[in-house]
Order: sequence, then structure tokens, then C-alpha cells
Amino acid sequence: MTVGDAIRLGTERLRAVGVDSPRFDAQLLLMHVLGCRREDLAREPERALTSTEAAAFEGVILRRETREPLPYILGVQEFYGRTFQVDPAVLIPRPETELLVEQALRRLANVAKPRIVDVGVGSGCVAVTLAVERPDAQVVGTDISPAAIAVATSNARALGVDGRVDFLLGDLLTPIASGGGPFHVIVSNPPYVTEQELVGLQAEVRDFEPRLALSGQAGASGDVGIALYPLLFAQAYPLLEPGGWVLVEVGAGQASAVVDVAIEAGFVDVEVVDDLAGIGRVVMGRRDA
Repeated sequence: MTVGDAIRLGTERLRAVGVDSPRFDAQLLLMHVLGCRREDLAREPERALTSTEAAAFEGVILRRETREPLPYILGVQEFYGRTFQVDPAVLIPRPETELLVEQALRRLANVAKPRIVDVGVGSGCVAVTLAVERPDAQVVGTDISPAAIAVATSNARALGVDGRVDFLLGDLLTPIASGGGPFHVIVSNPPYVTEQELVGLQAEVRDFEPRLALSGQAGASGDVGIALYPLLFAQAYPLLEPGGWVLVEVGAGQASAVVDVAIEAGFVDVEVVDDLAGIGRVVMGRRDA
């Protein structure tokens, strides 16, 4: 089997099972196996794969044929211009979540030595990115999953901010409720997918990404994500500095309801920021000074 054969056959097999970008995925998987760049594939299409390389490529194609997400197979995902390690214990970082980072950084533009909390760190992409972007910041991240904490810790170490990011095990803000703060910004991308929505999601998300991080708990029903926001906002308010901000990511169609939750919790200047698709994606509010 040559490089060209591998790409062609891999593309055909992935297309047959409904993968959205079969050729792109086949190329990335072959690059992963060979440890090369895309231009190397184009330059040497007639290069023969060794038996070991062919077997490894067959293995990753088989995994992708089951619709296992490409980042889990490759072990990495790009976020905010940096590479993060991912595995099935954490959600795959998404471009929409970069908006949460951007808005948090704007709220911190005039704050020296900011203290930040990321609730539900997952891979650590938000907490670690904020720490990298603000070298003077101290960041605390919480998560209910020990496996997620391990992934986030590894990413913080890989990106050189492990000395300024602490990860705590526990639900929402409970780990710091009695001894943390005050903080300048609290951010969160909490579980907000309903069971009804899960049914309609791509197989890659529905069947492989952690249910706990998507919808709050396995087997839950109803608007699980919406139900988390009142507790999150209530816990956040007393932990913020006067004038401090809470920023949360929300699902499509949820922004209005979450705005009401923020106002009821006492936050002012509550606003919604749309993502590039025009969907209300980040809801934020300020603790009144």
C-alpha cells in the first residue's frame, strides 16, 4: 500500500459510514501514523508503507469508522491557537468556547494580577488559556471528574502555567466556597445539553463524549443544563470582587432564560454575546460594586 492508496482507501471507507470530511480525516490519520506533514503526503504519494505503518493506519481507520472523534484518536485538539491534549474523559474543545475566553480577557483588561475561576475545567482549555494570555493571573479550576482534572493538569504543565493554575475536585464552586476568593472573574462552560438534544447530535458527540460533561448526569431528563445555572450564579456572587464578572457559555436558545437567572441572582449589566453563527453563546453579569 502506498501513501496515495492509503488516502484513497481511507477516504472511501470513511465516506461510506457518513464521516463529514472523509479525505481530510484520512489524511490527518495517515499523518498521525507516519509522523509527517500534509505536504509530505503530497510530495511522496508513491511511497510504500511498511507493514507496521499499514497496520497502524488500519487501526486508526477502524476507530474512525465507528465515528470515534478524530481528536480522541489523535489525542490533541487546537484551541485559541494552542494544542491541548484530549481523551474521552473530557469534552473536545470547540471554537465557540473561544468566545468565552475572549470576553473574559476583555473584562480583565484593566485588572492587575487578576484572580480567575473556571468552573468545570474539562481539558483545562479555558483555564490554561487564560493563564497563558495573562501571565500575571492566578487561576483556579474545578471539576467533578478526577479524570478531567488529570487531563487539565497535564495541559497546564505542557503549556508552562502549572505554577499559576490550581485544579480542585468538586461540584461547581463547592471546592472554594468556604476558603476561596474574592475573584475578579468566574467563567464556566457547564453541562447544558438536554436529553432530547442528545438524540439529534452527531454520533461523534452523542456516543463518545462524556455524558456527564454534556448533560450533567447520565440518564437525566429535561433541561439539565438550564437547571445548573441558578446554583452556579448563586455560588458565584459572594465569591466575586465588587465589580467582578461571571461569564457562562449557554446552548442555542438558552440565553434569554439564563439572563433571567443572572438578574434574579443579583447581577447587573447582564448581557448576551452572540457567536459567529449569530447564536447567543455567552451570558455575563457583573456583581454590583
